[in-house]
Amino acid sequence: MNDTGYIALVDTSRDELRERIDEARQRFYRLARTADPQARRRGLDWSVHQVIAHVLCVARRYEALAEGRDFRRARYPRELDQINQEEMVAAMAPIPDLLDELSALEPVMDAFFDGLPDDYVGEFHCGAMVSGVVAQINWLFDLILHAEDIAQSVDVPWEIQERDMLLLLREVLEVAPAYLSAAVTPTTNICVALQIPDARPYVVHVHDDIAESRPRRPDDRPDAVLKAPASTMVRLLLQRIGPVTAALHGLRIVGGRRPWKALRLQSCFEPA
Repeated sequence: MNDTGYIALVDTSRDELRERIDEARQRFYRLARTADPQARRRGLDWSVHQVIAHVLCVARRYEALAEGRDFRRARYPRELDQINQEEMVAAMAPIPDLLDELSALEPVMDAFFDGLPDDYVGEFHCGAMVSGVVAQINWLFDLILHAEDIAQSVDVPWEIQERDMLLLLREVLEVAPAYLSAAVTPTTNICVALQIPDARPYVVHVHDDIAESRPRRPDDRPDAVLKAPASTMVRLLLQRIGPVTAALHGLRIVGGRRPWKALRLQSCFEPA
């Protein structure tokens, strides 16, 4: 279940997303052109070259939608790993060629996003249905986090604005129910409230083999209340960092009846 189509974690506009995507795109290009193609960050199987090819594959999916075609969707999270790997291998070409094609797709994607109606709902991977805004945020998501992958591969400092991460967190929470781990049992019951700066109070509730991600209600009785910057919460939910590292980056348990349950939230979802 997912209520984020009605009241989002944070509001945005097409104009803001267009500007942020353009900035992220230019930063991605500059980094991709100068990074060692064979470098890899710890914990990532792909090289810089392969990451760039993958980003182009994501852009091609948007191109397909813009042209009235479809793309190959994953039915479950780990199938997405397989699809990404197969498409990346097929797309491999010299980096200048990859970036030239990516640049050529800019106007196609911009026109697609600008033309989406306010009530647009599209199918994402794993059966998730997302709003047009989140479909657009997903492109920002890929540009920002894969640029971070490249930067970490070559040990280059890489700043990401907290506002960008707040928008990414909106997407993460909207699609999180589709990434519920198969290891979650029907008896699992974990309710965690989120306090994120500049965002609406939100709740993630895992129970009865489903996950809810929605605005907090007056009658909610969360097991734990977590306060954290959006950047920390995004990386925690995506399993890019663990609870200890998250605590070093501002994660705090500030309330709740069973605060220890917060430590189990991350394990309820498949890594993205």
